[in-house]
Amino acid sequence: MKIEPRSTFTGRKPDAFELKIRFACGALLGLVVGLGMCARLWPLSTFEACVLVVLAVAACGFCAARFGDRFWANLRWLQ
Repeated sequence: MKIEPRSTFTGRKPDAFELKIRFACGALLGLVVGLGMCARLWPLSTFEACVLVVLAVAACGFCAARFGDRFWANLRWLQ
């Protein structure tokens, strides 16, 4: 996995399409993480499981959209 140097992205604002793609990819990761946490914390009610998954999706989606490649580069457990 190659990550572009920071100087390439300095001063460049991502457009709306790029932000949507970043958020969607982060949200997919959040869905996997949230469901994994639900499986690990098994005796959860349906409401608690839904809240946990929604929080994981929102957090990962926001961080991926906000930080971009730095977010993905700092996920050490994926490597």
